[in-house]
This record gives sequence, C-alpha cells and structure tokens, in this order.
Amino acid sequence: MNMRLTDVRIEDNIAVITIQNPPVNTLSMKTMEDIHSALTEVEQQGNVKAVILTGQGQHFVAGAELNEFLQIESKEAASQMSYIGYQLMDRIESFSVPVIAAIKGACLGGGLELALACHLRVATQEAIFGLPEITLGIIPGAGGTQRLPKVIGQARAIEMILTGERISAEEAKQLGLINKVCSQEELEKESLILAKRITAQGKVAIESALVSVMEGLLGSAKAGYRMEAEKFGHCFTTHDKREGVEAFLNRRKPQFQDR
Repeated sequence: MNMRLTDVRIEDNIAVITIQNPPVNTLSMKTMEDIHSALTEVEQQGNVKAVILTGQGQHFVAGAELNEFLQIESKEAASQMSYIGYQLMDRIESFSVPVIAAIKGACLGGGLELALACHLRVATQEAIFGLPEITLGIIPGAGGTQRLPKVIGQARAIEMILTGERISAEEAKQLGLINKVCSQEELEKESLILAKRITAQGKVAIESALVSVMEGLLGSAKAGYRMEAEKFGHCFTTHDKREGVEAFLNRRKPQFQDR
C-alpha cells in the first residue's frame, strides 16, 4: 500500500499539514510529492487563511533521503532532483496565504530549505538548524544557497553553508531566521496563536499584503511597488475595507467577511 506521508487537518480557517515520514521525516521524493498534494487540498478548500507546516514525532525534517542520493550518479539526474525541490519550495514561498513552519528537533539540509520557503517560523528551544550538505561533498540543492543569505545576511549564511555549521534556536532567533522560540510543549499552541492573529484579518487583505511583499522580495522593488499599488486599490473595492474603517471609527471590533 502506497501510504501518504502527509496529514491535513483544517479547522477555523487554519490548515495544519503534518509530515509523517518516520523516523526523522526525511524529505524524500515521495514526501515532496505528498506535500504538493496537501497544498492542493488546502487550495481546494477556499476558506483557509493560514497554513501551519510541521513534522510528526521529534523532528521537523532532518534532511533529504540519502538513500536516494546514492542512486543518482549523473549530473542531469542530480540537477533534475534539484529542480523538483525548487518547484516545491517555490510553491510554498508563492502560496496565496502565509505558511508557518512549526519546527522541533532537527531542521537540517532539505528541512531548513523547506522552513526557509515558509513565510514565518516558530521553533522549540531544542531545535537545531543547518545546511550540512558541504560535509557530504555536495551543496544545498533546494534553494538554501539563495534563501538563507536573504534571511540572515550574506556573511553568516556563507559561513554556515561552507562549514556545515549547525546553530541553536536561540541563535536562529537572533539572526532573524525564526520569529519565536518556545518550549516543545507549547509549539502547537504558539503556532496556532500566530496563525489566529493572522486569520482574524480579512482574507483579501491577507492575500494582497503577502503577494505584495513577495513580489518585491522575489522580483524588483519597482515590481513590488506596482503590485502594492494594485492590491491597495483592490482592497478599497471590498466589503472588508468598509467594515474595517467603520469599525475603527466606531471603536468596535471588525467583523470581516473575506470579501
């Protein structure tokens, strides 16, 4: 039986995608395929306003599936694997609603690349981060060399990539890699708190803000400005804009209807 390696649970406009590839949730080709399927399931719901991506058991994702690496001997096959990883990370990064990585245990190699593709990251105090591919005689192949410098800065990222150094959750927080550090017992709770702070807002505004930010980060500043202006205008045509402004002026909590 071909078991699915992800679980999807949707409640109160929040989707929780759990990677289930024991013992350490390696990012195999099948895992990536099933994350794609989970994202498609979330998109088909239509009412989801935030996604939490996490791993079952003690780890987020401990890295790629090295047994698959042993089967690849040509440059073309290895490059194709890299492109497959890129496509998944690009889809997460470009997802219409924010994706929050809830990280525990090992977040290494492909696991860190997966977390970097997410828009927000919450981690436990015990979590470990790194791109150790250099110690295997290879390099990160799913966007790690591109996203890590943008998140933590060029010098520290290059040091981590060229040495394979692993860092703690506390240092990751100081570097801006993660948004919040919490205990392992509070990871689910803190991730949901963050998600609910987002889902309390209108869906049109959430999507408009996110696509504007990503347009500038992934494209040019001018493209970002143009997208911001377009989405700013679009928001002014919505019910939620009128509700939000009227609620503020009347000192009451807005009741957004996501339209």
